[in-house]
Amino acid sequence: MKKKFKKFGMIGLIIPTLLIAACNSEGSSASADSKKMIASSGLPAGHAWEVGFYDPVLETVTEQTDGKVTFEKYTSGELVTLGEEYNALQQGTIDVALSLLTPYDPKRFPLSEVSMLPVLESDAKMASIAMQNMMNSEEEIMDGKTFYELEFTDNKLVAFAVPITEPYLIATVGAKFDSLNDFTEKIRLRSSSRVHDILSANLGVTPLTMSVADSYDALSRNALDGVISNIPDWERYGFNDMIKYSITGANLGHFPSFMALTIETWESLPEETRDAFKKVADEKLVPGVDKQVNEGKVAFKNFTSNGGKVVSIEELNPEVSDYINIAMTKTWTDWIKNLEKNNLPGKKVALMWRDKLVEAGGKVPKEIEEMK
Repeated sequence: MKKKFKKFGMIGLIIPTLLIAACNSEGSSASADSKKMIASSGLPAGHAWEVGFYDPVLETVTEQTDGKVTFEKYTSGELVTLGEEYNALQQGTIDVALSLLTPYDPKRFPLSEVSMLPVLESDAKMASIAMQNMMNSEEEIMDGKTFYELEFTDNKLVAFAVPITEPYLIATVGAKFDSLNDFTEKIRLRSSSRVHDILSANLGVTPLTMSVADSYDALSRNALDGVISNIPDWERYGFNDMIKYSITGANLGHFPSFMALTIETWESLPEETRDAFKKVADEKLVPGVDKQVNEGKVAFKNFTSNGGKVVSIEELNPEVSDYINIAMTKTWTDWIKNLEKNNLPGKKVALMWRDKLVEAGGKVPKEIEEMK
């Protein structure tokens, strides 16, 4: 009896052990199939891109993967400051850069700032569609590579277009442009990219390159006379408290942004997860424009209600409007020359952007329309 009891006791110990091992194995398998990704934005919480695009994309990817992929999101630069996303991706600090603002890093990303070239007519929806189509284009533009491969694959990234901003406009605290004599180096305008540095030089004013977040302080200290910025930012960053004059009808480009992962991180995801991610990012792009468009309407209404004056380029002195149009056109040719001087396909990229924007409903200066 004693011997039989020992056998039973041994079996009684083995069975629970096997059950526990099986449960642990099942849990490990479930854990291996799940992935929590760190996503970071350097922009303020509640930004139009976050509400209109980042959140819908991340939430939908989680839903479509049945919760196997989740995201731990950081905003306002609390984990990675704006402009440091690329390094954070490569170092493994984050898995997803929500706000990769390529114009802030033109040496590494010299081509995507093409969307900041000035045009006659465009809006955020047109520009977003144009950028998405450029990224999806299979046209080879240099060394057998596409725009996407040159700008992102060569930098070891997988990237998706984020809704592009509304058009950038000149807005000033007090300066007006009623005559050619008003375009002087004494006028200091905030610039956000090399394109706007070129444009400012062609207009005869002084560009001061700084982030949009730093512009409010510079305006309040009288270190700036105005900004080149999109209308939603007037309200978002408090410019409406100071700016009093703006010119419309000359769209001074659209600021691009991208959601990005390293190729290594991307390839570590299951194929169905990658398919879901790409599909969702593409589908949410155009609907994601609506949030900033609505913000722009509110900002514009508040600007005019506070006494802000809006002048259409067509209402300006013809000599002034011609001067602005010439500066806009020259900005295209100067930008192309600068890139090609560095052995980059400036003209091919510029013409591709022109074609994609016009296809989406935009209008460019006549000289650019006829460029071959």
